[in-house]
Amino acid sequence: MSARGERAGALAVDDAVAPSRDVTPPTVTPPTVTPPTVTPPTVTPPTGAPITGAPITGGGHGDEADAARFLGRAQRALRERWFACSNALGWTAAAEWPNDAVDEVCGVLAAGGDRPELERALGAWAVTRARAGIGLAETLTDLSALHAAVLGALGDLVPHEGGHMPGADGSRLVRVVSLAWTDITCGELAETAVVDPLSGLPTESYLRARLGELYDAARARGVRVGAEHALVTVTLKVAGWSRIAPLSTVGEATGIVFDAGETIAVVGRSTVVVLAPRVGLPARVRVLRGLLERRLAGTPGVLAAPVARIVALPGTHEGARGTLDRLHAPPAPSAGSLPVRR
Repeated sequence: MSARGERAGALAVDDAVAPSRDVTPPTVTPPTVTPPTVTPPTVTPPTGAPITGAPITGGGHGDEADAARFLGRAQRALRERWFACSNALGWTAAAEWPNDAVDEVCGVLAAGGDRPELERALGAWAVTRARAGIGLAETLTDLSALHAAVLGALGDLVPHEGGHMPGADGSRLVRVVSLAWTDITCGELAETAVVDPLSGLPTESYLRARLGELYDAARARGVRVGAEHALVTVTLKVAGWSRIAPLSTVGEATGIVFDAGETIAVVGRSTVVVLAPRVGLPARVRVLRGLLERRLAGTPGVLAAPVARIVALPGTHEGARGTLDRLHAPPAPSAGSLPVRR
């Protein structure tokens, strides 16, 4: 080995055994990590959540809007299924089926209303059916369709006990609907009838129509109705249903005395009214009193002699209608609440 190689080798050995130099490690700053902001998800109540009649509160306007939309869906679902069920059961006029009363019934059921609320809504619904000329049989069939619709449309949305309408048994609802329908129908028949079925006399509605014609004619001629015509009232005091025979007797006797085309009608339960000209009227009333005393003497149920009076007609048609209204509850002979001339 040459002298140059020996020196190089010595230097390599010296470097290998020489102590290491101090080395300062670099400063490492760990990165700053910001945790992400997590917004909790909005949880929508499941479709099957029950709805009650009480308003939903808690989260603010959003919750109220959701509840209103939920009720609206339930109401529409019930209305659509009710209409379908009614058509399936034979409803004849589709255009006549929807109305505000239908929406009211659906709203009460969708909101879980109690039995009084449901009965009021169904009563109003039956009234609209009667006024529209829908028969009782078809109305009750429509009620059956409602029951079927509640089972199908609200079974999941608004569960009711046993799957029926809330707190209602079938017979009670049929009674509520039937009574409401009958009240309207019978009332309209009574208003439009011309002859009273018990006494055989014309009805109060006919007398009111004649008065209207009389006031119209007087206004056209520029005269007062009361100057030419008056009412004659004959009031009976009878007991209960025994009024029927005496009332017929009064009507017959009145027709004998007033036989020249005067209007004779029954007003209320036991009053006969004559619309007659004033000429010779006091004398005719005296004849009528005598005839009634003879014909009603000893008649069962008659508690006192009938009272016949001449009642002046007021200046307006409205006043005449008010006079007839007061005759439904006639005053005692001494009360004098009506203008009376003997």
